[in-house]
Amino acid sequence: MAFPSIGQRVAIAGTVTNAATGDGLPQVLVRITQAPPLFTQRLMTLIQAHIAERPDLARRYDHLLGNRPVTLDSLKTAQIILDTFERHHWLQVDRLDQTYTGGDGHYCFFDLDPGEYHLTATCTIPNQCHGSTLGRVQVQQSHQRLAFSELDLALSLRPSSLSIPAQMEEANTSSYRLNPPQPLVSR
Repeated sequence: MAFPSIGQRVAIAGTVTNAATGDGLPQVLVRITQAPPLFTQRLMTLIQAHIAERPDLARRYDHLLGNRPVTLDSLKTAQIILDTFERHHWLQVDRLDQTYTGGDGHYCFFDLDPGEYHLTATCTIPNQCHGSTLGRVQVQQSHQRLAFSELDLALSLRPSSLSIPAQMEEANTSSYRLNPPQPLVSR
């Protein structure tokens, strides 16, 4: 979980828990999946500022960010771009749109614009379990440091399917059984 720097105000805070046990879940990704247009515009402007220093990225992505009206898809577009940057290690940007829970399951977002936010909490423990849940919260305009909106999320975890190597082996053998190679017949 990110810690606030001086001058930041907590806007949304809560706990992600295991729905079955009530225990806090660590390292759960909590992402803003719907937000007011001001927040989305701020995120897009942040990306533009970072790619301005990288002409290769600016050529590829500026048309998706600049001089466009903010729509419901704009936040998703910005998040796909940021996910791509992270995956390829092109830019290291502090994400305004997501955070991870701490060891006790707590999370928070700072300095958000007023309006309704939709959050998605996602937990994946490879080869063990996974789950996600959604929640909505209203952020009010406030200049008080301790005035924030609370959103606790209960996550139902489901067992994961087979591990990747086992799935690949089964897929390879089943396709062989369904479509065995035909012997070459010369005429």
